[in-house]
Amino acid sequence: MAKLNTNSNVYTIVYATIVVIIAAFLLAFVASALKPTQDANVENDRKSQVLASLNLRDQADIEGKYNEVIKEVVYLSETDSCFKAEVDGQQKTVIPVKGAGLWGGLWGYVAVDADGETVFGTYFSHESETAGLGARIAEQWFQDSFKGKKLFKDGEVALGVYKQGKAPNGLETDYYVDAVTGATLTSNGVDQMLKTSIAKYVEVLKGNAAPVADPNEGVTVEVEEYEVVPTIDHPVEPKVEEMED
Repeated sequence: MAKLNTNSNVYTIVYATIVVIIAAFLLAFVASALKPTQDANVENDRKSQVLASLNLRDQADIEGKYNEVIKEVVYLSETDSCFKAEVDGQQKTVIPVKGAGLWGGLWGYVAVDADGETVFGTYFSHESETAGLGARIAEQWFQDSFKGKKLFKDGEVALGVYKQGKAPNGLETDYYVDAVTGATLTSNGVDQMLKTSIAKYVEVLKGNAAPVADPNEGVTVEVEEYEVVPTIDHPVEPKVEEMED
């Protein structure tokens, strides 16, 4: 029997092919095995974000607390929905918000009091804003600055974020918070995110919305690729040509 030539090109190609196939199989198997856990972690993180907007942070039992305070999911369309919650006997509406920052997507939740116009709490996060600057929108001090602010003025969404001295003339401080120092473009992104997202839920906050059935009810969805950031349905292109000031 001829001795196998381990130095030949054929041997090298065949050996490499076998190794690649085995590695691909193992990676696919591991990804498949871990996917339920990954999906559960993503869902748990989303619920934690909703609770944070309701000023219920660092909960030991996220699932239990979420089920306790979230009373209803209101669907306006296949892509737009919000939450009805109850905290300490008080009714709240939690609105999801999505937008674009300097380097990537922004997202979060705004909890509104039963009057439909006063902010009860907020939660914001980001995809890749600058550490120490735009990334500070994810810090609690910034989020807490929205508490008690008003959403609407003269029937229009007025809640915003402005640099000191740059708010529109005549706009009282009840309707805005100060921008993050050194993060003008990220702050502008939060401002636009709030105005655009809240506008979708005006009728819900007024109690005039006509909810639709859960579009996912009875539908089996096959997910081809794991989504790292569950709260961004359509990632936006970052403004790479701009720099923060």
